[in-house]
Formats: sequence, C-alpha cells, structure tokens
Amino acid sequence: MFELNPLNLPDAQLQHLIMAVVTLILGFIIGYASRQRLIRQLEGDLASTEREVADCRQTPSEPVLNDEEIILDRIRSRASILDFSRIGYGSIAEADDLKKIVGVGPFLERKLHATGIYTFRQIANFTAEDIDQVNDIIEFFPGRIQRDNWVGQATELAKKK
Repeated sequence: MFELNPLNLPDAQLQHLIMAVVTLILGFIIGYASRQRLIRQLEGDLASTEREVADCRQTPSEPVLNDEEIILDRIRSRASILDFSRIGYGSIAEADDLKKIVGVGPFLERKLHATGIYTFRQIANFTAEDIDQVNDIIEFFPGRIQRDNWVGQATELAKKK
C-alpha cells in the first residue's frame, strides 16, 4: 500500500530545516519591525514631553489668585458706584470690627473693606438705595441686609463706640 508518512521522503529532513529557518527569519523580521515601531512611538512621546517642559520653563509664571482674591478684586472694581460723599469715607486705620454686626462674618467683612466700607457710621448712613447697591456689589443674598438690620445694629454700635 501507500506510505503516507512524509518523514519517509528522502528530502523530508531538509524541508523541515528550511521551514524552521524561514520561521526564524520571519519571526526576527516581525519582531524587529514591531520593536522599531515602539521605539519611534516612545521617541515621539519623549520629544513631545521635552517640548512641554521647555514651554513650561519659558512661560513666566503668573501669580495664582485664589477664589477669594478674585472675588475681592471684582468687588473693588465695582465699588466706585457707591456715594461715599453721603455715607462717609473710611480707612483701614479707623476700621471698626464689622463682624460685631449679626450676619457679617470674616469674609463678608473683607468684602465690605474691598468696597471702602470700614466703619459702623458708614453702614448707619445707608439708605435703601445704598443697601441695594452694596448688596449687589458684595454679591450678597438679596434682602439679607434689611432682614439682619445692619443699619440699626451699626447705629447702636457706633453710639457705643
């Protein structure tokens, strides 16, 4: 009968050797190509990172403002709409502790200082229009100044002073 065993062919071992060599060469070529592609990708990433680092070193760093400073700067820029000739002028040197007024905390006091309001006497001189303007400038809850009676409290505290 027929022999179906390929290893019995006279050149079977040579064929196996040739297939092994071809497999090794193909494996080497594919591995080399994929490694070169990975190297090019990593070199591109490195160059990109080096450019970003160089940009960071060249860009002068600007002072970073926190949220509170941004708000206070915005308030200072809008403070000119108040009528200080009627409510009075104040300075940090003669500043009262505005936190004694119920409803005024440390940050709200800094907001009032940013508008130029430093004393109880200034708050005591507020009219309804001034209250609306101050409320708008310091970005406070509408109607809160009236509900907490800042004008009445400031009047009493100015008398005690």
